[in-house]
Amino acid sequence: MKKRPQQQRAKMIVESILQAAQLCIAEQGLLELTTPKIAEKSGVSVGSIYQYFENKEQIVEELLLRKSEQLGLALKNIVVEQEHQSIYEVIPLSVQFGFDMLKADRGFFIEILKHWHQYSHSDASQVLEKHFFEVGMYLFNRYYREWDFETLKNRSFVIINSTLFTMMRYVSSNSFLIEEQHLKRELTAMILAYLNAEVIDFK
Repeated sequence: MKKRPQQQRAKMIVESILQAAQLCIAEQGLLELTTPKIAEKSGVSVGSIYQYFENKEQIVEELLLRKSEQLGLALKNIVVEQEHQSIYEVIPLSVQFGFDMLKADRGFFIEILKHWHQYSHSDASQVLEKHFFEVGMYLFNRYYREWDFETLKNRSFVIINSTLFTMMRYVSSNSFLIEEQHLKRELTAMILAYLNAEVIDFK
């Protein structure tokens, strides 16, 4: 952001700008997003928008950063709430949560994912990956205490990234001849099989 809001009124203005941008993206697509459209939707003048953001790209990046933070924290809460359930219950619930969140907000994330190459190295992407990796480390350590740290770290990385990539690819494209319910089952089976696979020492 160009300038972080300090006063409550300024924070409300920025929130209005971000909400308007999210609606514009969901309704018209990312490529059709313009600062005047955001101004019209939010009721905030173009001049006032430029007090906080240099351009529309900066608005999208701030919006995506906040969404990624919310998504990561929500997943952490889900995992903590499932503390007394087995890994065979937690994994399918977590996979379902991932699909639900990616399709929420009237398709905002779906539209962003279609252009993910623009944001794959952004702060928002790093925040999302960090949260998901931390969840994996916490969750798998709960059920696989016999793993050493390297095994925990490596398996968490592989599972989180392969699952995220698969969900993102599926949600952002309608060209796959796979029913969502079947994909969820296959993802769950893949994760559980990998978790329970023998740890191989390649040294």
